[in-house]
Formats: sequence, C-alpha cells, structure tokens
Amino acid sequence: MNLPFSTRLALRQLQYKGFGLLAPFAGVCVAVILVFIQLGFKDALTGSVLNFDRALSADIVIAGRQFETIAYSPPWFARSAIYQAQGVPGVKKVTPVYIYMAQIRANERGDLLATRFIGFDPADEVLTVPGLDVQRSQLRLPYTALLDARSRNQLADMVPALEQGKTLRIHLQNPVAGTATHIDMIGTYSLGPDFTFPGSLVVSDLNFYRLFQQPADRVSLGLVTLQPGGDPERVRNALAARLGDNVQVWLHRDFVEAERQYFTYRTPVGIVTTFGIVVGILIGVVFILEVLHGIIESNLSEYAVLRAMGYGNGFCLALVLQLAVAVAVAAFAASLLITLLFYRLLEQATLLSFTLEPGMTLTVCLATLIMSMLAVVFALRKLLSSNPIDLFA
Repeated sequence: MNLPFSTRLALRQLQYKGFGLLAPFAGVCVAVILVFIQLGFKDALTGSVLNFDRALSADIVIAGRQFETIAYSPPWFARSAIYQAQGVPGVKKVTPVYIYMAQIRANERGDLLATRFIGFDPADEVLTVPGLDVQRSQLRLPYTALLDARSRNQLADMVPALEQGKTLRIHLQNPVAGTATHIDMIGTYSLGPDFTFPGSLVVSDLNFYRLFQQPADRVSLGLVTLQPGGDPERVRNALAARLGDNVQVWLHRDFVEAERQYFTYRTPVGIVTTFGIVVGILIGVVFILEVLHGIIESNLSEYAVLRAMGYGNGFCLALVLQLAVAVAVAAFAASLLITLLFYRLLEQATLLSFTLEPGMTLTVCLATLIMSMLAVVFALRKLLSSNPIDLFA
C-alpha cells in the first residue's frame, strides 16, 4: 500500500482543495452534530423518566400485572400482596407507594399543568433525594405537599418563595377531589422534571386519599427492603412464587432498565430519535462522498499515472480511506465543541440533563467512522473501475 506515500498524497490533496472543501465539510459537521443532538435528546428524555425510578429506596420493586411504565398513572394491585411479601424470608420491609397523575392550577387563572402525585407514609423512606428527609414529618398536616425544586413552567416560578419558607396554595382540577380542591405547598425537594409533565408533588398517604378518594388497599408500587446480607435474586424469585401472576416483581436495577427499554423502543420519542440518528449518518455519508468524489474527479489523470506505474488497488484503497478518515476526524472534533455549546443551551431551555457521556462520545465517533467507511465504498468503486488508458484519453 506504500502508506507513507499515500498519507502524504492524501494530506496534500486536502491542502490543495483548501476552502473548496468548506461547504461539504460543514455538511459533515451538521450530520455529526445531528447525531449528537438526537442521542442527547434520547438520553435526556429517557433519563428524565428514570429520575424517579433511580431514586426509589428499594432492593426489589413490586408492581401491578399490567404495569408498563411509571410515566402515567400505574395500574394498582391489592395491598394484600404487600402483606404476603412481608412474610417472605429475607424481606425486611415492604413499603406501599401511591402514584397518580392529575391536573393542577398554580393559581385560579393559571393554565392546567399535568403533575405527578406521589403518596406514602411520611415515616417511610421512599425516595433518596435531597431535601425530602428533613421535611417528611410536615407532610402529616392535612392537604400539604412538597414541590420538586427542579420543576418547570409555572411551578418553577413558585420554587424561590417556597425555599424562603413561604406556603403557597395550588388548586387541584380533579372531579374526584371531594371536599378538597386546594393543596398547600410547604417546601421543596429535588428530584428532577419528567418530559411528560413539569413537576412532581409528594404528599402523605392520608392526603393522597383525601385528594383522590382512592382506597388505601389499591397500591401503585411496593418497595421491598432486604435483610442485611439477603440475596436479591433468591428473594425476588421467592416473592414471584409467593405472589403469583397478580403482580410483577423486579430487582431495582431491572425495573430501571425495563423503563429505559420501554421509552427507547415502544414510544414515539424513542423511535423518532433513533430514526434521526440513522438520517444523520446517511447525511454524513453523502457529504463525505462529495468530498471524495470532488478530489477523485480533479485528480483522475494523476491517479492514472500512478496506476500505470504499478500502484495497485491496495494503494488506491489506502489513499481514499485516509482521505475519508481525515475528513471524518476533523468534522468530529469540530462538531464535539459545537455540541457542548448546544447542550448547555438545551439544558437552560428544557431543565433536562444533557451530558456528553464517554459512551455517547464513542458512539458518535464510531458513527462518524461508519459514515467515512460507507463513503469510501462508493468512492473507491469509481476509481477502481476506471482504466488508466481510458483516463489518459
């Protein structure tokens, strides 16, 4: 392949084209940035849903038989399953949790906001999040709640006053609210918003019943804490055998992963972002191919001389491959810097977490190299199919 010569030739050709490569190079950067943004949105939106799942203080999670995702009001199961689970060897405690999605108004004239209500006994540790433990006892007061300090929209406007110790009232828009149509927010905790709704409210199990008239024997989730030294897999299997088909039983990590899989493969958001990644790669292939074709077209006579001198297909492959990789690496480096800026802007606009993880960076780097390899396949066909005699003619 004569790599030293092919490398020098590839760099000289890129240098010679100079500003003529600016437009297709910008196109490659746009494609790489598009892949970065799609992956960022996918991780941010999925991660926002998983904020609640990760924060659950549990070794094992029990849910209803028809449960699919925590993003909506989950189907309930009978509280008797909680009592049955309590008797399984290795189980230290099982905590019932109540979850409901309802609409509220931040004030009497405000817009309706879809909000998640999380109810549990204030004596139980349910969520491992900052600010909750020191205020759980206050939830015993009637019609009180804690607001997620990382909420969005009108709820976010109320956070500063709550953090200063003020009490603010919101109005519940729910036909089953009964005698209570308001909730007094008495403090904040920090969980993080879900892309499906702007914030979450924590209430006691008694207030949950007062607000939604749901019987206490209808449980959304059961959080299982194991005895010290307990084997999670063994206990999970024992729970599944004891409770039967009426519920689903997961290890906590499997519960989180099931949620991730659901939003990645079974929701429009996951499907659209995956499609966007594929489109970004195809766009990159087109623009890298434009760079390679431009260089090949303008140097066909020179390539004919080299092939007539005995430089074979291996040399041509090395040359075109190095041209493609040089363009891809330069575009990836430039796109990485621009993506960091875009991520900061998106975080400020959405309050979601856009983080450039090493795994994501490696994925986009591989996608960029795939773009270049695909472009090489198409560009090399043109060069190898040509005959030196025809080129001289």
